Amino acid sequence: MGGYFAARCMQMPDDQVFYLADATGSLLGEEITDFVSQAACQIGEGGAGFRNRQEIKNRLHGIGRDLKFHAPSGIAPTIDEVWYFANSPSSRSQVEMLKGLISACPTIGAKEFNYVGFDNGGVKLKEIPDEEISERCKAETIGHRIFRTSLVVGNGHPRLEQSTAFSQFLSVLHSLKAEIEERSPQYFNFQALRCFAPRNAVLNLVPAEVASELLLRIARARDTMGSSFAIVSPQNTLFSALCERIGIAYRMGLLSVEDFGALNAIDRVFRERTDGLSGYLMGGAPESPSTEAYRAAGLPLDSAPFDEEGQITLFESFRQNQDEARAEGRRRVADLHSRLVNKTITRDGSELHYYVGGMAGTVVVLLNALGMGLECWRRLMDNLMQNYRVITWEARGMISPPPPFGLTDQVDDLDAILQHESVETCHLVGWCTAPKVAIEFYLRRPSVVRSMAFLNSTFKCEGSPEELDSPFEKNLESLFRMLVRKPAMAASVMKTFQSREEESEIDILQGANDEQVGVSVLSRMNRDLKSDVLAPFKTDETTLNYAYQLIDFWSYDSRPKAAGVHVPVLLMGAEYDQAVTPATSQTAAELFPNARHVHVFGATHYCLYDRAEFVGGLLKTFFENPDHLPVARSARDEMVQAQ
Repeated sequence: MGGYFAARCMQMPDDQVFYLADATGSLLGEEITDFVSQAACQIGEGGAGFRNRQEIKNRLHGIGRDLKFHAPSGIAPTIDEVWYFANSPSSRSQVEMLKGLISACPTIGAKEFNYVGFDNGGVKLKEIPDEEISERCKAETIGHRIFRTSLVVGNGHPRLEQSTAFSQFLSVLHSLKAEIEERSPQYFNFQALRCFAPRNAVLNLVPAEVASELLLRIARARDTMGSSFAIVSPQNTLFSALCERIGIAYRMGLLSVEDFGALNAIDRVFRERTDGLSGYLMGGAPESPSTEAYRAAGLPLDSAPFDEEGQITLFESFRQNQDEARAEGRRRVADLHSRLVNKTITRDGSELHYYVGGMAGTVVVLLNALGMGLECWRRLMDNLMQNYRVITWEARGMISPPPPFGLTDQVDDLDAILQHESVETCHLVGWCTAPKVAIEFYLRRPSVVRSMAFLNSTFKCEGSPEELDSPFEKNLESLFRMLVRKPAMAASVMKTFQSREEESEIDILQGANDEQVGVSVLSRMNRDLKSDVLAPFKTDETTLNYAYQLIDFWSYDSRPKAAGVHVPVLLMGAEYDQAVTPATSQTAAELFPNARHVHVFGATHYCLYDRAEFVGGLLKTFFENPDHLPVARSARDEMVQAQ
């Protein structure tokens, strides 16, 4: 909302905008300029003095968190008015920021303070009371206005749109549709996506360009100081009709249902990931939206209609932008190799190849599962490389060096690479079998490890509880223990895995009931990863070497060693993991003194690929401040239910 308002200000020929990007503080100035420029494109050139990107950049000025306004040369340092935009429950830091801004107003010459709480319709957020804002402004002898908006809908920069509840709903819809179609391309040809909502639920949607114009006009109008205004659409929209229009734009069936029992597994995943909109549906929009803001702004009620045709057009445009952003992301991931430096060192007479890429600074080391290539990591690597220096490699031993090449050798490889790269401290991220490597390395060189994150972990070993083993692990152990006794069986075992075929997509989609269909699709592997997952069974030699490695892996019991790990540890499990049980991660979390546990609904063993943006965000939160995730105490504690 702040981005759209800044773009609206740019229609004024002389306005200069100083910004403090609170919620998006990690963004660079160029990104802020992009946000405002794209918002300006949505607003259009109807207003006097629409400016191009360079002009917008010249009139946008960032300020520090010390709230000191350092005006560029030639620009008067006086600030006429201060605007504060908030759309989340107030935290202590937000309250302090708000207090600081109001207190700074007299110092910087500001004559008024405007508070905008957006996405407030139908949801009771724990916010700073209007009375407190009013009293603080009176104490500083400055005027004030308070605005509360309903659900804001825009179509600017994709990252900008993540800040509003309804745009998040559309973003989740787009990403879930793509995720499901990577497992089952025809699913949405057979099934509609169902949304649970009360009968006759309505939403009040106000376009961002309309909301920003109302804000600016009211702020420029006489006799509006000291007042509060509801920034809403004059008409509510029936949620069932809204679903139909969104479905048209997104080329799929989207239905509103009032019976929660009608949802299948995929529908429930969608509900969990769009939980932010549920409060609006349950709370309901006002029966008769206030039109006072339009009168105060001097705008007729029909000045910006948001009817069926207008909504479908906006949603189609939003979906097209999402398609383009996703295609660009896929191109970037496909070209990942060009942004990685391939390095080689020699250890014990054999070559060890590894890759380095990303930003200089904090190092994140990605420890791969035994037998796996790097395809499963590509999307997550691309995500993490935007913030960190990333180091990774394929675990050796399946092809070369020849066996025995066990867990201790994997730890030696990790140690050799970090020493060669002169890494003093790093975060370790291990997938599947790799957490055992991370623990052994930590015990060897604890000062190097800042934290450890374990994704879809297996701690299987001789004597571990059988109920924690997945059917896949049990079958694999039986075959591999036979194979190491009879190596001549390698060809037969290899063919066993190569010839395994998943149930055909059509058979799944024509399943007995919707629930079974949903679970089957969610449990399927991403089609992109099939060849990489079968890589250990490429030849007789790789199959046999993989068996030797896993037998060695199962001989190590890391559980008693967990108590000696004192850095923060994050364990992530997935609901539909067919390779390892999600209970393994939850149970292991109890063994570490400083552990967090996250359970991801609707995800598989390959969540790091299917939902790289989510996993990347989770890791970044954990790296920067582990305390933002609740500490795991026991299996009886309520675990984080990641959406």
